[in-house]
Amino acid sequence: MRIVSSEKVYYNPIQLLEENWPTPLLKLSIGQDVWAKLEFFNPFSRSIKDRTALFLFREALKADATQITEATSGNVGVALSSLSAIYGKKFVAFIPTQAPRAFKIAMKVLGTEVIEAGKSTNDLIPLVKSFAKTSGSYHLNQFNNPLNIKAHMETTAKELDEQLKSVNKFPERIIATMGTGGHIAGISKYFKEKYGDEVEIIGVQPAENDRIPGIKRQNGDTLVSSAKVDRVIDVTSKEAIEGVIKVARSSGILIGLSSGATVAAYNRFNDEKTTILIFPDDGFKYLDELERFLQS
Repeated sequence: MRIVSSEKVYYNPIQLLEENWPTPLLKLSIGQDVWAKLEFFNPFSRSIKDRTALFLFREALKADATQITEATSGNVGVALSSLSAIYGKKFVAFIPTQAPRAFKIAMKVLGTEVIEAGKSTNDLIPLVKSFAKTSGSYHLNQFNNPLNIKAHMETTAKELDEQLKSVNKFPERIIATMGTGGHIAGISKYFKEKYGDEVEIIGVQPAENDRIPGIKRQNGDTLVSSAKVDRVIDVTSKEAIEGVIKVARSSGILIGLSSGATVAAYNRFNDEKTTILIFPDDGFKYLDELERFLQS
């Protein structure tokens, strides 16, 4: 039995977040040499969005903002709700009506004012901009804020590089989903600047006319356009859920739907290259979607 270390003691929640980095890197039981970065070990939203939220929120603190606002598909909203509760700020979140209800409930529990509107974050961005203008709220603007990229260059990508070196591995391929584009852009910039095209960056987006919570089809207006992505793979929601089930029944870990999408993208390769999948979050927020799939 492993003796629990007495070092896992924290005096405030920000320390809990930052001192738990790096998030784990796990070798999966799929493919020949496939590893997953488990971003659901971040404590606030149980997702990679804790990193983005922290960098954005610190700017709001510097600006002495008393009220902040943002459009969110879910995870960044929960992370910002946590930070707003910690720092005593008012947060008004705009979220699509079709977003999983778990996010809306979590944000309300954390004290956030939740406004449901539109089918996607694309519909919400004009509403948030207008609200920020009329209410004097500080708009964090995660979809176009370079701090979103910086967060992942300085934390996610650097951690991944150091973790792989510790086991004498080199990332021949990294597969990541695309929503705001922040984490794939930050990872791409870091690895391309350091290793050039020795590292292949694969982006994943929902298939046309399909929906996968947390990611969206790219049209050139996100942060992805500022970084090199070698190939973009379309994945259906069915394939994403099948990816969730594949990992659940081989590694015993319940991952989120966007995480499952990276597994589905890897299935297009299924080769011996050392491949890293970025798992943005876990599956507990998507039990309704998973239940519907299993019942069908």
